[in-house]
Amino acid sequence: MDDFDPIRALVRDEILKAMQEARPVQYTRADLTHMTSHQIAQARRDGHLDNLLIGRN
Repeated sequence: MDDFDPIRALVRDEILKAMQEARPVQYTRADLTHMTSHQIAQARRDGHLDNLLIGRN
């Protein structure tokens, strides 16, 4: 069945939105230029560099 279910789509969209909002703020390469090596290491551990590490920025 490929019937479109608007309620299911709404729930899915809300879940995806909540997941996105729960992610740590992502830093850019420009942000890194103002940080020490210790701050960068902590940012990596905290998940702030995930986009950079997978090549999104």
